[in-house]
Amino acid sequence: MPCLYSGQAFRAVRFYTVPMALRIKALREERGWTQEVLAERAGMSRSQLAMIEKETRPANTIRLNAIAAALDVPPDALFDAGDEIWRFAQIVRTLNPQDRAALVRMAEALAAKPSQD
Repeated sequence: MPCLYSGQAFRAVRFYTVPMALRIKALREERGWTQEVLAERAGMSRSQLAMIEKETRPANTIRLNAIAAALDVPPDALFDAGDEIWRFAQIVRTLNPQDRAALVRMAEALAAKPSQD
C-alpha cells in the first residue's frame, strides 16, 4: 500500500497516492546525525522518525514540515524525484517569476507535441 501525503505545504490540496521514495535518511546521514538527533530537532520520537524513514507509517504534512525545517531544506526536498528532475527543480527555484512562467509555457508546449518514437 502506498504512503499518502496531503496538505498545502506541498502546494497541493490532494493525497499523494504514488509511492515516493523519501530522502530523509540520506539527508540526515549527510549531516552525520542519528535518528535521535533529527527526531529531537523535529519534535517527534525516534520511533516515529524511523517509521517515516522506512515508509512503514505515512507522515502528515505537519511531521514532514517539521523534518524539513530541522534539516533546513524545503519540504519537497524530502522526496526523491530522480536526479534529473531534482536538478531541474533546483534550477527552477532560482528563476525570477517571469522566467519561471516562460519555462512553464515552454514545458507545456513540449509536452503537447506528438511523440516522435
